Amino acid sequence: MKWLIICSFLLFILTMLSSPVGRPLNLEDVSFALVIGVDLDDENNLIFYTTSPVFKPGAEQENKVFKVNAKSIRQSREEFDSRGTGLFSSSKAQVLLVGKKLLENPRWFSLIDVLYKDFKTTVNPRIVAIDGPISNIMNTVTENQPINSMAVKSIIDTSYLRGETVKVTLQELHRQMFDKGLTPSISSISTSNDIVLTGSTLLDEKGKYSIELNKLESCLLLMLQGKKLDYSLDIPILKQKENNSIQSNILSMNANNVKIKIKTQYINGKFNFSIDMSMYVMLTALPPSYESITSIPKLEGNINKELQLQFEHLIKKIQKRKIDPIGLGLYARAYQNNEYEKVKSDWGEALKKSDIKVSVNVKVKTMGAVK
Repeated sequence: MKWLIICSFLLFILTMLSSPVGRPLNLEDVSFALVIGVDLDDENNLIFYTTSPVFKPGAEQENKVFKVNAKSIRQSREEFDSRGTGLFSSSKAQVLLVGKKLLENPRWFSLIDVLYKDFKTTVNPRIVAIDGPISNIMNTVTENQPINSMAVKSIIDTSYLRGETVKVTLQELHRQMFDKGLTPSISSISTSNDIVLTGSTLLDEKGKYSIELNKLESCLLLMLQGKKLDYSLDIPILKQKENNSIQSNILSMNANNVKIKIKTQYINGKFNFSIDMSMYVMLTALPPSYESITSIPKLEGNINKELQLQFEHLIKKIQKRKIDPIGLGLYARAYQNNEYEKVKSDWGEALKKSDIKVSVNVKVKTMGAVK
């Protein structure tokens, strides 16, 4: 019996090796789509882009760009196959670029459903909202630099570590889209003049474009989301009104060990959220109005006020748009579930009516090497 099992196993291995599925596929016979781009043209027709590295020795180009008009991603693959030198595969995709104009259509998410259904497709590419022509990224020629797919991925990953943008993969976007307790947020890049990270793009509960956040607002959002990062903040001091092109009104600092506690209550027919945040900061630049402050407690008190103003401004901005990128709906569902169930189908409206209070407790760890 044992001998029969061994023979059957060997026969299976031989069959697999002799079948087309088991045969190795040469690199030059495959076109790996490292970047996938989806946008609308001036006539609202779908445009699909992809880039693929060229592995053939002696090739003039290291990276080939394809652009086609199609009705869906699956149809675009057929068009890419007819233009490429090998079979297209999106299993190595690094980034998915989505044009801002397309994001303004609430049905755009249905276009990428095939990426979730196809088991050969990776769910790890970063999702990036593009403000400007996607072709500017696709056609960028960088001498002695990584191909543009790796460049864009590197911009997102390194900026996320500094707290300048969110980092959302295809898999994470799927979770955010179908969880009623929060709304999606993705990275944002402008291609109008150059490839520049601008911050984050917030979507509503249907996945439609809602609003953009700059780098500072993205940093504050990540703090509210409880991300454990080493943050770099440049806070404008709004009270400073002197018009001097040299004199800076910016308070710069690095923040770490950020801790957040959110208390959820339901009082007088609306949700109440109390957000307590603490952090250690290292000051890297002080505006002139702060240079005369020698008392550490007073300095900490001023920084607390400035940070709290920034948080309040961001929260009002979010409430006005009836979106929840922070995920406060998750806390409402966990701690006030009976009341949350009554409003979960229109959580954005409930959040708009909510009272959200933020208190900040900053501890200055160091004021720099030289005072």
